Amino acid sequence: KLDSYLAQMEDRKCEIIKLQECEKALYANFQASLGENNEFAHFLTKVLKKKIKCVEKKEAGREADEEDENEEENDEEDENEEENAEESSLGINEENSGSEDEVFDDSVCPKNCNEALFQNTVELRQKRLDIEKALTKEKKVAANLRKKYDALVKKAEVMETSLDTAEKELEAFQWEKQQRLNELYVVVPLKLHQVEYLVNGEMPSDFSQALVFTNQSLEYLQKRLVDLHNEKIMQREIYKKAQEQHKQLIRDKKDVEIKIRRLEEKCNHLMMKKFGRLVDFEAVQAHSVNIRVQELEVQIMEKEYGYSQELKKWEEKILDLQQQLMKLTKENTSKQLNRFCREKQQLETKLDSL
Repeated sequence: KLDSYLAQMEDRKCEIIKLQECEKALYANFQASLGENNEFAHFLTKVLKKKIKCVEKKEAGREADEEDENEEENDEEDENEEENAEESSLGINEENSGSEDEVFDDSVCPKNCNEALFQNTVELRQKRLDIEKALTKEKKVAANLRKKYDALVKKAEVMETSLDTAEKELEAFQWEKQQRLNELYVVVPLKLHQVEYLVNGEMPSDFSQALVFTNQSLEYLQKRLVDLHNEKIMQREIYKKAQEQHKQLIRDKKDVEIKIRRLEEKCNHLMMKKFGRLVDFEAVQAHSVNIRVQELEVQIMEKEYGYSQELKKWEEKILDLQQQLMKLTKENTSKQLNRFCREKQQLETKLDSL
């Protein structure tokens, strides 16, 4: 059951990461659509970031709903913090977007503003709201799974502690029982050729320090000595091979380091020859942005999200159809049962008349 919860939590985590990536890609797409030095960037940013609250019907008088509301508020606070961090990284600060309390009309495109850009911003806002709603839902499910998992872990720890205590008590009892059994005197009939406990070549009168064991145990111990000797020889051979392999790896490492230094020198020489100085290509690649690739990534993420939503709808539809099938099956079975009962009564009536 713990593995099942872990798998579900991992699925929720992947879904949350995917939604967060969609949100980041959405902001990146918005920045790319704005371009540079857009005079309506301030207004369009406010349009994109405008919060539209959806009023949902909630049943009153339930403590569970109140707890859910508290969890949603906490999730919204975390989500707002993540959004602020993401927006600041993308260059969308609250200073640029203006105050949230400031009233503005976002239903009409301003004069001299590109109508397509305005409509694209409105569509992106709706997508952002859908993503935020789905993200809040996924976080809520993940939090519930985490609570159930933590409760099961605590329960498992308590059971494991109880099991360890019981095993220790059982081991202590077995040890005490064996100790008591060892204190008992037992008569062991022996023949003279079985006695090998001699003192100065003679049989002693006191056998309190003697040890009695079977021939099978003696043979096993002798065989074990031979096995240990062979195992010792084998381990020495393994150790020698490991030492030789270690030495060879050290030599190979030195050769590879020499090759790396030569290649670095050659690379630096070629950079100086072509650019006149050393260039950090990793930094250049990290700062370069391919807008087309970002747009394709946004499209892929949007399609994946749309497909997942459509798949959920189909699953719900299948569940409804299965429930309808069960209901119809029950009704049909009930009708057939009533018909059979009536036929049985008619047959019994005919038999009684005969």
